[in-house]
Order: sequence, then C-alpha cells, then structure tokens
Amino acid sequence: MRTLINKILWLLPAAVGAFGTLISSANGQFTNVSSGTIPALGLATEASKFGDWDLDGDLDMVWANGGDFGNQQSKIIQNGTAGGAGTGVFYDVTTSMFLKNPTTVLMSQSSRDVQPVDVDNDGDLDFYMSNHSMQANQSNTWFINQGLAQGGVQGKFMLDMSRWVGVGVAGSSVPAAQKISSGDFAGGFVDWSCQCDFADADLDGDWDLLHTSYGPNFDATVMTRMYLNETGTSGSLTSLGFYREYNPSNAVSNNPSLPAGSQAGFVEGVQVDNTTKIDGTEHDITNMSIDADFSDMDADFDNDIFANSRDTVSHFYSNRFVENGNGLGNGSTTRLYRDVSALWGTNGLSTESGNNYDADVNDMDNDGDTDGYFLGYDGNTGDSWRVNNGTGSMGPGLSVPSSNNDDNEIDWVDWDNDNDPDPFVSAFTGYDRLYRNMFIESGSINLKLSSTGTTNGARTLGADVGDYDNDGDADIICAEDSVTNEVMLRNDGTADAWAPRVVGISQIPNGTPWSQPRRIVIRAYDNSNQEHFLHGSGKLEFTVDGTTHTIPAKYAGGNLWLAWLPGYWCGNITYVAKIKDRKGNEGASVTKSVTITPAGFSTFGSSIPGCHGAMTVGVVNCPTVNNSEFAMTCTGGPLDMVTQLCLATNSQGTGLDEFGVGLPIWADFFFATDAYGLDALNDGTGKLTASAVIPNNPLLAGAMYYFQIIVGDVGCGQVLSTSGGGMLTIQP
Repeated sequence: MRTLINKILWLLPAAVGAFGTLISSANGQFTNVSSGTIPALGLATEASKFGDWDLDGDLDMVWANGGDFGNQQSKIIQNGTAGGAGTGVFYDVTTSMFLKNPTTVLMSQSSRDVQPVDVDNDGDLDFYMSNHSMQANQSNTWFINQGLAQGGVQGKFMLDMSRWVGVGVAGSSVPAAQKISSGDFAGGFVDWSCQCDFADADLDGDWDLLHTSYGPNFDATVMTRMYLNETGTSGSLTSLGFYREYNPSNAVSNNPSLPAGSQAGFVEGVQVDNTTKIDGTEHDITNMSIDADFSDMDADFDNDIFANSRDTVSHFYSNRFVENGNGLGNGSTTRLYRDVSALWGTNGLSTESGNNYDADVNDMDNDGDTDGYFLGYDGNTGDSWRVNNGTGSMGPGLSVPSSNNDDNEIDWVDWDNDNDPDPFVSAFTGYDRLYRNMFIESGSINLKLSSTGTTNGARTLGADVGDYDNDGDADIICAEDSVTNEVMLRNDGTADAWAPRVVGISQIPNGTPWSQPRRIVIRAYDNSNQEHFLHGSGKLEFTVDGTTHTIPAKYAGGNLWLAWLPGYWCGNITYVAKIKDRKGNEGASVTKSVTITPAGFSTFGSSIPGCHGAMTVGVVNCPTVNNSEFAMTCTGGPLDMVTQLCLATNSQGTGLDEFGVGLPIWADFFFATDAYGLDALNDGTGKLTASAVIPNNPLLAGAMYYFQIIVGDVGCGQVLSTSGGGMLTIQP
C-alpha cells in the first residue's frame, strides 16, 4: 500500500532487469516460471495468498486488487483446472467462483489485502478482504466458501455482509454515521484498512478478527478494533462466523478520531497517544497500521499482538486471557489486552517511525520464542531484526545488509532447507531480496544477502509462500502493483525434510471429571510463515490408564494450536501434541501428565460366574453430562459371540430373582421410570462393552443409574450368568 506520491513514482524510469534465476546454490534455486503457470492479468495486486479452497489437495490462489489504483476486480486463480492441465498450472475462475450473489460476479473493490480464514469453523477456507475508502466509501468484505456447511460448490465464494453484527449500534465503537446502509457494502462501515489479521484471541476454538486502520489521510486517527466470532444466522444457515466488536466500555469513537481519554476498544485503560504506561491504565490504539501480527510473544499460551505503524509509534498488546483467569476480564479495569509497548518495545523499537511498512515475526534462532524482522525500523529505510528475550521484550535492532530500500513486506521461506526461516523481502522499488539466515551454520542470527538477480524490478507489494506444485518445497508468489503481472518463483531445491518444532504445551491442572472440555494450548514454529500452518494438521494423543486415544488439534493463529480434551476422561492421563506441515513432516511436544480423579461410578451386589469366571463391571470413562463416548464394560465374559445384554435403569435392584430365571437383579425394572436394554458387544477377549451416549442436558447432573450385564452361555452348562451391579451418578 502506497501514497499518491509513490503512485506517481512508478512512472519514473526504473532499473528493470530481466529475471532469470533469483538464487542458485547447492541448497536451493528459484526460477521465474510465471509464463505458462499463472495468468497475466496486469492489475494492481496488493496481496496474493495460497490456499486449498476446493479441498482437492493442491494450493489455489486469491489476488486482492485495486489498492491505490482504485476499484478493480479481485481474482480467484485455481490450480489444475480448465482442461485438466494438472497441478501447478493456474486459471482465472473469478467469473464463476467469486460472486456477490448467485448470478453476479464480485463487485470491484479498492482492496489492499485478503486473508484466507475459516470464519464459520466448517473446515474450509473463507476470505476477508481489506478495503479502503480513499476514492469512495467502502467496507471490508466477507466471502464465504459455499462448500461443506453451506452445502454448495466447494471453492465457490459468495459475498455475505451479514457477517458484520451490531455495527453502529449500542456496543459498537463505530459511529452511526460511518455505518453503510445500502449498496454492495451494506452492513459494514467506512474505513481505511490495509492488512487485518485473524487468530483465536479468546481461546474458545474459533477465529477472531483484529481490524486495523491507517486513517483517511494516513493520519493514525482511526482506532484498531477487535471483533469476536459468534454464532449467527445467514439465510437458513445458523453457524459460527459472525463478528461483533469487543468493546466493553460501549464507548463510541468520534468520526473518525478516537479522542484522548476515551475508554473505547479492546485494550485496558483510556486513549493516550504514545503512552509509555504498562500498568493497564492507558493505551494507544490509533496506529497508522499497515500490518498487524498475532503471536504468543511472552510464552504464556495466548495470542499477543504486534501492531505495526508506518509513521507513528508501533505497539505491542499483551493478551491478558491467562492473567484474567482464562477469561475476557471484567470489562472495566481488566480487558482482553493491555498496551505494553514501553516494556516489550525496548531498545527503540516502539519509538521509531517514518518508513515502517511491515514487520513479521517468527522464531529466527530456534530457541522457542517469537523474534522479528522489521522493515525500515532503523529510523530511515534500513531493515533490522530483533531477538525476543523469552518474555516478549525485544532486544536491540541489528542491521540487515543491503536493506536501505523502499520495501513493503517480509515473508519467511527456508529456501536452503537447513531448518531456520530465511527472509524474503518484497521491494516496492528496486529489487526483491532473499536472505539466508545463518543461525544453523554459525549459532547466531546473521542474515546474508543471497539474491543474484531480480524478480522483475517492478512494484512488489507482497508475497506468499506455498508449495504450488506439490513437490515438497516452498515456492513464492509475488503480488505486483500498477499494471505489472504477478510473478511465480518455483523452488527447484530439495523437499522440506524438517518437522515443525512443537516448543510448548500447556499443563492441565489435576481435577475431577466434568462435562466441559479441557483446553490445551500448543506452541509451535515451522521454517515458513506462521500462517503456513493453515495448510498443516495437528492432533493430541493421550493415554488413559494405558489406553491410547487421539483427538484433533486445530491451528489457532500466530504460533498457537488448540486441542480440547473431553472432560469425561478420568484417571491417570498423559498427553502429547503432534503437528504436521503440509509436506507431512511431524513434530511432537514433550509429554505431560495429569490426574483426573474418577468419580460417578461404584459397584455393589454379587455375581453369578459364567464359563470364564466372575464378571466385573466397569466404565470406559466417567459418567458426565454431554458424554458422547460413555460406555459400560464387563470383564470375565465369554470369548465367543453369545447372547449378552446390559440392563440399565434409574431404580436400584435388591438382588431378588425378579424375573424368575435364577439371577439376582441389580437394575430394577419394576419401579424404574427410565429403563434400557442395551447390546453388550464382545471384543473376543472376554470384555463386553455397552455404549450409551449421555446427552447434553444439565438437568441430568446428579441423576443415578444402575446397571448389570447378563450373559447366556451354555458352553459349560451355565445357561445364564451375571455381573454384580454398577451404580452411576451423572457428573455435572
């Protein structure tokens, strides 16, 4: 994103070199393969992002177009379509797959960015477009993938402005005058947005939105806002993916300025420009934000924020979810975030300004915390990198060689395949540059310029990293401004062999069984952009008293993943997180252990042994409300498949032979108001299992049930045998 002056500058003669090979070495090589790989559209593209929209196993692309050049058509570029040319050849499918209604192609927008994100939590990627109102009033826009939960065509996108909830009314900081009530942008609000970001800010399992703005005149007058994901309805579909502002004070911003002393916003305290306080009494949320990034900076297992600001003070906001007792805070003295810029932005980082177009964070020295590369943060146009001390505070800036340039964005790609992230710098003027991070080779961060040519010497506003040709290494797509075509750089090196580094996993406290899942947060890094985890997968493996189970883990933005251990698992539990990149390399965390004291089950009564001895009842986990995996068990049963039945009632039997078949009955049917006869399945080893889902009904908490298992087996002359009784008390 550039000003009018920059827009004029591209018309001046520039040193434009013909691109051959960007880098050639023993470890990796990039070659310009744009011709014949991607369509030549000649639009002003400010962002290009990879993602498998159609879930066919290869990476497609979306291009955000317009920017300083006004309204243009953004594009969906699909991989391996239009005649079945195969993976690695892209086609423009915008007119059929990128729509504002079922019959009309997407309207033109002044778009500066697009974020692929699964807003409705259905397993496929949707789009969020960042637009600006410099030529005409526009809102940022939502485009929902019509596959999976929507039940339509996978990879087809439809505009859905109903995803904005409560704009310009009570609880919103947006002035009513800025709400857009008609036209294509109806439901949104007038703004000047360059690059927003998504992560699970409140750790509830869905994606929240950090909405940034640079102001109508690049003046840092419009506040940054936080929108939390909630359940809503669009058409006939009720789902997640509706966004309401988290603004606990209910204060409204002026139009557009946020006045000093205002309590509006998601950060603790009142608005004070360039505040140096770190105690939560003041904040500054009116950055000239060109970029913002989520990451767990202080290693406490929640997503913090670095809010880049081009010409004013950049800010760090510490997520206070953990400090608030795993909550949003009380909304007045405590909120979800706190401005800690003066603490974390030590050594001049938070005070430098003028050319700070972008910064990006990653673990540059493989020590398990989030460091960063900062464009133009030397007080002029030179770049620097800084190392995290492990608690969020950034050390002194270290100069990047050959970086006194007009740069726009930084991405990470481990092109030399040595398991540390290497920076790729998108240059608005001059040449794009690829650096080699020498940490693995030297034991410390030392960035070495490795470019031997240029992409095309045009106006690169951003890039993205992804394996478009499915050969196992990371390629680069460059988004070009003005009327220049995009550039695809194919990586001709070796396939990525490095697993993600899973550097932390949260500890579950000891406790008792209950109906709610237990949140487990995982910290991980890879040798690429953090958001590259969108293309990966994760799982949590856990054992309960020696039996292994697996549940999925979900990427939560930044460097975090989430897994939810069902609260009904009880006993001695160990758990480990495993994260895979798209190539299939898998890394594992350390193993943690926890004791959830069993509750809600006991035995009573006597048994009549069968052919294989006494039968003893048990349970696979603890009986809680909302337990989809509950089952009753019995050991000592027959080894072959014979008739077996589990009787369960809400009335305790006395052991009398109520049915006249020679068996004591411990689950009384005659006085029961709730009775079940369940199949008890034999696993071939003498263990019988009878599954019974306990519904999500809080009224069941405290209810008592009784069961026993009866077996018919004539193999040893014992026609019928039975277990003793089991007593269940449903836990809340």
